[in-house]
Amino acid sequence: MSGTQAAGWRLERRADGGLDFVAADGTRHQDVDVRRGFPFSAPDAGVAVLTAAGAELVWVDSLANCGRPVAELLEAILAEREFMPRIERITSVTEGRPTEWDVVTDRGPHRFSVAHPDDVSRQPDGGVILTDTDGIRYRIPSAAGLDPRSQRLLDRGL
Repeated sequence: MSGTQAAGWRLERRADGGLDFVAADGTRHQDVDVRRGFPFSAPDAGVAVLTAAGAELVWVDSLANCGRPVAELLEAILAEREFMPRIERITSVTEGRPTEWDVVTDRGPHRFSVAHPDDVSRQPDGGVILTDTDGIRYRIPSAAGLDPRSQRLLDRGL
């Protein structure tokens, strides 16, 4: 079992991969979950550690303020739980509904369908979230950061 401590509490990763929370008074909560409070608008601001029943044990205001070992463990746990490919380039978008998207993600090339314009959501931080017909979400961290052709295709898909 490996542990990481912050502000009197600690997280321990068990050999079976489970995660335990140990409070400052020694109370142990097994199989806790870690969730981002604001996964799209502020992914590093606000992380909750929850009991298996969903009760909040601790709120971490900022990963930057909780110490490197804890931040690294929390990021690793979140990365395991979150599956959202990052779109780096858009190669084609068909017209009509549903639209067919050919993209290059951080996990390689992919093709998916988007049923409705409401499934493409611009975020306050300049990013975009696309939800395909299978419910898989894709993230464009910065629409302005895309190459010009990808930006035009994104606008077509909206």
